[in-house]
Amino acid sequence: MIVGFGLLLLLALAGLGKDGRGLPLYGAVCAFAGATVCSGLMALLTSAALVGLNVLAWAWLRRFAPEAPDREAVLPVVGTLVLLLALGLSGAGLGLAPVLGAGAVLAGLCGAAWGTPLVQFTGLLRAADGLVVVACVLHSWPLFAAALSLWGVLAALGVTLLPRLAWRRVEDV
Repeated sequence: MIVGFGLLLLLALAGLGKDGRGLPLYGAVCAFAGATVCSGLMALLTSAALVGLNVLAWAWLRRFAPEAPDREAVLPVVGTLVLLLALGLSGAGLGLAPVLGAGAVLAGLCGAAWGTPLVQFTGLLRAADGLVVVACVLHSWPLFAAALSLWGVLAALGVTLLPRLAWRRVEDV
């Protein structure tokens, strides 16, 4: 469990400020981390959803121009580390797995707070992945359904808005 969550948080930090090229690997590590804390049908469904949704998102997002991380990409990383430290200190009574799952959600939200629209969108997708992992940790079917609904909303927004934002960015250059 610790190895899975450690890899998950390292990939979350490494993916901040970057586009969605690492989403398939991130989804696989999320599936591994979630499957180590739950079992049965929930582990199977969350693993399939995480890997499948991230591969589909990567296949769709790769048609946009890749975004190279800039020098300001260090700000979300520092913010994530500070929030993870605060979460670890304040949430010690919750247990290790819920705190690490919440850390994955926080890392995605910090990535969504900075950068170009494609980078922000990828951060939101990583936060939704974190919610699926938290659903595994808490063995919560309603949270799993809510996380999948969030994925659906983000997919609809991405299909609607990202092509327009990418066109506008190319037009301004």
